[in-house]
Amino acid sequence: MAIAPFLICSPSDLGLVGTSAAMDRLRDTIRRVSRSDRPVLVVGPTGSGKELVVSAIHAQGDRPDEPLVDVNCGAIPEPLMESYLFGHERGAFTGAARRQDGSLTLVRRGTLFLDEIAELPLALQTKLLRVLETRRFAPVGSAAVMPFAGRVVAATHASLPARVAVNLFREDLLYRLDVLTVRVPALDERIGDIPALAEHFCRQQPRPLRLSPDAVDRLCASPWPGNVRQLRNVIDRLAVFSDGEVVSAEALRPFLDGGAVERANDNAESRLDALVQAVLRLPGGDKLEAAADAIVAHAMAACGGNKSAAARLLGVHRKAIERRVRA
Repeated sequence: MAIAPFLICSPSDLGLVGTSAAMDRLRDTIRRVSRSDRPVLVVGPTGSGKELVVSAIHAQGDRPDEPLVDVNCGAIPEPLMESYLFGHERGAFTGAARRQDGSLTLVRRGTLFLDEIAELPLALQTKLLRVLETRRFAPVGSAAVMPFAGRVVAATHASLPARVAVNLFREDLLYRLDVLTVRVPALDERIGDIPALAEHFCRQQPRPLRLSPDAVDRLCASPWPGNVRQLRNVIDRLAVFSDGEVVSAEALRPFLDGGAVERANDNAESRLDALVQAVLRLPGGDKLEAAADAIVAHAMAACGGNKSAAARLLGVHRKAIERRVRA
C-alpha cells in the first residue's frame, strides 16, 4: 500500500477563478487561515471546489514545499483506514509483510487533507482526536510513539452538527476540527464568475473552443446544482461532441436541456439508492428511527433551528418536527 504525497498547485497559481464578491471573501479567508497552523474545516456543496481551496491554503502557508497528503475518508475501506492513516509494523495483521508508513508520517510538516471527514469511522474519530490533542500517534502494532508535525485540513459537504445529533460524528472532534472554518460558495452565489470559469475550461480543451455571447448568457441563466464541477463537465462534453470552434446558444441547448428529465430521474433514483444503502449501514438497532432523526437534524441545521421552516423544507407538519426535537 503506497501513499504518495503530492502538491496540487503552486503558490503562484492557486487555481481559483472568479472576481465576484464571494470569491474575494474566499480569497481573503484563505490568506488569513493559511497563516495559522491550527486545524481548518472547509465546508461547501459538492462540486464547489473544496479541493482547490485546500490546495490554496497549503500553497499560501509557510510550508508550501512540504507534502500535501490527500486522504479520502469515504473511499478507503474501513479495515484499511487505520493503517492508511497511522501506518503499521511488519506482522501487525494478516498480510502485513513489511513495515509501512502512514499518512501521519508521510505528511512530515506539511498538510494532511482529510476529505469527506464525515465518513471517517467512529473508532478512528477517537484516535484522530487524540492525535490533534497530543500531536503524537503510534503505528498499528507498534508501542513506539511518534510525533505528528503536520497540519490537518478537513473538508465535507455534509452537516457535521447533524451527524453529531445522531451520534455519527464525535462532538469533541467537531470542536477540534472547527477551529478555523472556510466556506466555499455554491456556483449560484457567484453567477458573475460563470463567463470566466467557462472561458477557463474552454482553454483547457485539446481543441479550440469558444462560446458565443448568447451561449454565455444561457450558461449564466441555467441552474447549476452540481456547481463548478457540473459546468466543467458541460464544457468537456462540448469539446467532444459540438461541431465547430464557436458554440452558439442554440448549439449549447442540447447539452443543457437534452435528456434533462431523464437525467434528473436517474440522479434521483441513484441518490435514493445511496441513501437507502447508507441507512442500512447505520450502527444500532432501529435504523429507520436513526435516519429520521438525522433528516430532521439536518433540516433544522439548514433552517437555523427554525422548526416551521424545517417542517416546510421536509413537507411535514411542524408537530412532527417538535416530536423529534423533544425526543
